[in-house]
Amino acid sequence: MKRIIITDKDKLEKLIKEAGFGRSELARLLEVGYKTVYRWIDRGVTPQLKQSRAIDELFKEHIDLSQLVNQIGHKIADPIRILRQNTKLREKFFLLMTYHSNAIEGSRMSIKETEEAIEGKKVRGKELFEVLEAVNHHNALLYLLEQVKPKFSITEEYLLKLHSIVMYNFNNKLPGKYRTGYVNLTNTEKQLPAAQAVPAKMRAFIKQVNNYQGNTIQKIAHDHYEFESIHPFFDGNGRVGRLLLLTQLLGQGFPPAIIELPDRYRYYWALGKGDMGDFKNLVQMVCASVIKGYNLLFTRQIDERHGDVIIRDWLGRGCFL
Repeated sequence: MKRIIITDKDKLEKLIKEAGFGRSELARLLEVGYKTVYRWIDRGVTPQLKQSRAIDELFKEHIDLSQLVNQIGHKIADPIRILRQNTKLREKFFLLMTYHSNAIEGSRMSIKETEEAIEGKKVRGKELFEVLEAVNHHNALLYLLEQVKPKFSITEEYLLKLHSIVMYNFNNKLPGKYRTGYVNLTNTEKQLPAAQAVPAKMRAFIKQVNNYQGNTIQKIAHDHYEFESIHPFFDGNGRVGRLLLLTQLLGQGFPPAIIELPDRYRYYWALGKGDMGDFKNLVQMVCASVIKGYNLLFTRQIDERHGDVIIRDWLGRGCFL
C-alpha cells in the first residue's frame, strides 16, 4: 500500500479546489506575494518552514480530513493483527506512545530513558515514580492489545482496569477508582463535574461510547473530549483518555494514533475549543495522527544505515521515529 503524503503543494491545491480560495487570497492570508504562491504550486518550489506551518494551519482550518481517514479505515487490513504479529513494530509503537503520552503530562524521561525503563534497566538520574510511569503505561498498552478486537465494546470495567494499570503503585491516586474529590485543570477556567456526579456521568458516557453512526472518526474525537471533560480520576486522565482513543481506533479498524509532545499545546487548545462546541481542530488532530499511524504500520521504509522507521511528518518532510 502507498504512503499517504500530503505535501504543501497538495494542501494549496486542495484549498483552491475544495475550499474555493484564489491564489491572490492565499498569498494575502499567508503574507507572501502572488508570485511566491505561483512558484510553490507550478514550479515545485518548497516553502520555508515558517511558511509551511502557515499553509498547514490554513489547510487544517478549511479541509475536512475525516473523510480521507474514514476511507483508510475501510481499505486497510486488520491493524490489531499487525500489531500482535510484528513484535519489532509493536514495541516501536509502544515505546513512542509511552514516551509522548507521559511527556505530555510532564514526564522528563527521554525516549532512550523510557526504553531503558520498559526493558527493566536502571535509569540514571530519574526518580522511581518516573520510571514507574513508563513501565505502567507500557503494561497498559500490553493489556489493551490483549483485550481489543474488531468492533470491541468498551465497558466501565475495561476503563477502570486501564486506570489501575497506569496508576499502579500510586495508591494515593486511587488506581482503578473514580476520584472522590475536586480536581483542577491547569491553565483553564473550565469547571469539572463534582466527584459525586462522576459515576453517573461515566455510566452515561459508557452507554453511548460504543454507538458508532455517521462519521466514525468525528465520533471518536468527540468521545475523547467528553472523557477528558468528565476527568473521572484524580490523576491519569490524559493517559487513560489517549488509551481509550487508541482502543476505539483499533476496534473500528483504524491505524493507531499518537498525540505527540510537540503538539501538546495545540492539543490542549483543540480540547479547549471543544468547551465552546467546536471540535474541528480536535478532529483534524486525530486525523493527522491516524495518517501517521497508517504510514508507520502499512508503508514503513527501513533505513539500512540506522534501522529506523522513516515516515512523512504532517508537514510532508521526512523524519525519523
